[in-house]
Amino acid sequence: MGIIFSRGEKLENGHYTVVKEIGVGGMGVVYHCRDELLTRDVAIKMLLPELMSDKKNFEVFRQEARLAAQLEHPNLVTVYDVGVEERQGKNFHFLAMEYLTGGNLADRLQDLQDSPLSLEHSLNWMKQLASGLSFAHKRGVIHQDIKADNIFITNEGDLKIGDFGLARLMANRKGGNASRVMGTPAYMSPELARGEPQDHRSDLYSLGVLFYEMTTGQLPFRAKGMIEMAMKHASAAVPSIKRHNPDAPEILDKVIRRMMAKLQEDRYQNAADVMSILDELIFELRVQRLGISSNRPLLTSGQLLQDALEQRDARGSGKTPVAHHDVVTRPVVKKEPLGGRPEDTLPLNNQYRVKNAYTGAQRENITRNINETEAETSAPSAPLIKPPSPPPELPKQPPVAAQNAPLHVNARTSGGLANQSLAKLKVSLDLKWIFKTKGPIGWAAQPVIDKEERVVFLASCDQNLYAIDVHTGNRLWEKQLPSPVISAPVSFASQVFVVSSNGNVSCFNSATGATVWSKALSSRAVAPLTILNDMALLVACGQELRALDVRSGELLWAYFAGAPIVSAPLVQANNVYIGTRAGGIHALKGNKGTELWTFQAEGPIVSSPFSSVDSLYVGTQTGNFYSLEANEGGLIWEYPANGPILSRGAIVFTSVVFASHDRWLYACEKYDGRLKWKASVKGKITSDLAVNRGEIICATEDGWLQNFSANNGQLRWQSEIGKHVHAPLLVAAHSLMVGTVEGELCSYSLESIEVEKSKTA
Repeated sequence: MGIIFSRGEKLENGHYTVVKEIGVGGMGVVYHCRDELLTRDVAIKMLLPELMSDKKNFEVFRQEARLAAQLEHPNLVTVYDVGVEERQGKNFHFLAMEYLTGGNLADRLQDLQDSPLSLEHSLNWMKQLASGLSFAHKRGVIHQDIKADNIFITNEGDLKIGDFGLARLMANRKGGNASRVMGTPAYMSPELARGEPQDHRSDLYSLGVLFYEMTTGQLPFRAKGMIEMAMKHASAAVPSIKRHNPDAPEILDKVIRRMMAKLQEDRYQNAADVMSILDELIFELRVQRLGISSNRPLLTSGQLLQDALEQRDARGSGKTPVAHHDVVTRPVVKKEPLGGRPEDTLPLNNQYRVKNAYTGAQRENITRNINETEAETSAPSAPLIKPPSPPPELPKQPPVAAQNAPLHVNARTSGGLANQSLAKLKVSLDLKWIFKTKGPIGWAAQPVIDKEERVVFLASCDQNLYAIDVHTGNRLWEKQLPSPVISAPVSFASQVFVVSSNGNVSCFNSATGATVWSKALSSRAVAPLTILNDMALLVACGQELRALDVRSGELLWAYFAGAPIVSAPLVQANNVYIGTRAGGIHALKGNKGTELWTFQAEGPIVSSPFSSVDSLYVGTQTGNFYSLEANEGGLIWEYPANGPILSRGAIVFTSVVFASHDRWLYACEKYDGRLKWKASVKGKITSDLAVNRGEIICATEDGWLQNFSANNGQLRWQSEIGKHVHAPLLVAAHSLMVGTVEGELCSYSLESIEVEKSKTA
C-alpha cells in the first residue's frame, strides 16, 4: 500500500484508533483498531486505493458491505461499519469487522505439520462452516473465496467465515465474466478454472477442498503454478482422503468427493444438506463412543449415513423416502473406576434427539441393543449413578518427576498425582489498591466493570452498591439497598442493575448513582440478574425466572422452573438457559419466555451454565459435567469428577475447563469430552474460573490464586493473598480484581506478574 497506518493514528476523525497491523493481503492491510465510540476492539480491512478507482467497483463494494453487515450468524464474522479515510489525496475505503484473537484456520493447520485434525474435531468444525455458509446463501450472498485463510477462530475455539468483501448477489451471477478473477488457486472451483459463471455451489466445492485439508492435513491437488492447478481442478480426479488418513470413514470420503464434483449439478445443491449429513455423522460417532460395540451391524461405519444420502437424493428426485423417527434412546454404559480410560462416559438417562439419522427398524434394533447393555451393566436395584466418594486428601509434598516437568496429568495417564508446588512459581502480586466495605463480598457477587473500563461496580453484604475508580480504587458514589447483596450487579449501557437478597431490584444511573427505578418482588434472591436486549432477567420466588423491562421495571414475562434456581441465567443469542437444584436444565426463547427444551441432569445445579457457539456446559453438585447441544438439548458428552462442581467453568480454544471439590482442575476436549489434562489445585474452588490470555486463573476458598495454561494444564504462577475468596474474579484493565469474604476488593497488577515471570524464567 502507498501508506502504512501507525500505532496510535486516528481514523475517521477519531472514531477508530490504530493499535497494530495484523495482516497484509492481496486487497490491502488489516489493522487491529479500537472503536472509541463503542469502546470495543475491531479489525479494519483497509483496501488498496486502486481497487476503488473504478466507480463501478466502488458501488459493488458498498453493496457487498451492506449485505455482509446483514449476515448476523455465530459462524460468520460480523461486519460493523464501512468508511473511508483520506490520506495524501487518496481515499482508503475500509470495512470495520469483529476482532477475533484466535488466529485463522490456515495457521492452525500449519501448526499440525501436515497432520489431520481429529475426526470429531473436523466434523464439528465442518458443521459450523456449513451452517454459516448455508445462512449466507439463503440470503442471496455467495463468498467466492472460501479458504483456510478466511476462516477465523474465536477464543472459544469456534469458527467464523470472514471476508465477504468478494461476495456477489446471486441475481448478478447469471452471467458475465467478473467472477473469473475471483478465488484462490488451491481452492478454485472447476467452473472458475474454466472461466464459467459461478453460483453458491462453487462455494460448496471450495468448502469441500477445505474439508479435505482438515481431514488429511493436505490439499487435494499440488501444482507448480496457477495454470497447472486450474487444470487439475477442472479435470483431475479427486484423490481419496483415506490415502492420507486411513482412519477416516468411507462415508466422509464420499461426502467430500461429492462436494468436489466437477459439474455443479453433481454436487450437493445447498449447504444445508451437507450440514445435515455432518450432523448424522457426529451423532453416529457419539453413539459409538457411548458404548455400542463395534460388531453391531447397525453401526458399521457409514452404512446408515449412506442410507440417509440415498433417501435425501430420493426426496430431491420426487421418490418416496423411507420413514424416519426423531428420537433414539441413548445407551447406558458401565463406567470404569476413575483412573481407567478417561474417555469412557457415565450412564446416560435422557433421550437424545436427532433428525433423519436412522430408520424405524434400525432404531428398534438400537433400542434393543441398548436395553441388553443396560441389563448387562447395571443391577436392577442399584442407582444408575452412585454418589461420588469423599475426595482423597492430597499429600502435602507430592513427588516431583522433574524440576521443570509439565504440571498436569495427561489424558492418557491412568493414575498418579502432579507436582503443583514448585517454589519458583510462587509470585508476590503487585497490589494496586484495596477498597474496603463493611460486609463480606457474597459468593456470587463478582465485581463488574463498565464498557469504558473506568468504573468498577461492587455489591456487598453491608447493603451497599459501590462505584469505584478502576485506576485509583477511590469511591465515586454509593447507594444503600434494602437488604444485603450476595449476587453481582450488571452494567448495561448507562445504567447499573442490582438485586438485593430480599428481592428488591434497582436500576441506577452509572455516572451519578441516581435511582432510575426500583421494584420490590417480595421474594428472596440469591442469583445475579442477566440482561438480554431490553430485558433484565432475574430469579424470583426461588423457582421463577422473570423478565423485566430495563427502562421501567415492568414485568414482560415469567417462567416457572418447578425447582429452586440459585445460579445466574445464561444468555446466548436470543435464548436463555437456567439450571435448577433438581438438576433440570431449561432452554427458553428469550423474547417470550417459552420453553424450547429441558434436560434432566444427575444432581443439583449450583453453578451457572456457560457456552460456545452451539454447545452448552454445566456441572452438578454430584460431580457430573455435561456438554449439551444448545439448540436441541441433546447430550454430547458427560465427564465424571470426584467432587461437587460449584463454580462456573471456562472455554479456551477447544479446552473446556472446570473445577471440582476434589481439588482438581479438569480440561476436556470440547467436541468429544476426552480428558486433555487435569491439574491439582491448592484447595477447594467455589468461585468461577477466569481467563486471561489463554490461561486459567482460579481462586481457592482459603486464598490461593493460581494460573494454569489452558493448553496443557501447566502451572504458570501462584500466590497466597491471605484472604478468603468465594466471589468470581474479574480480569479487566490489566488488573485482577478479587472480592473477599473479609469485605475487601483487591486490585492486583497483571502486568507485574508478567514481569516477575520473565525474571524467574
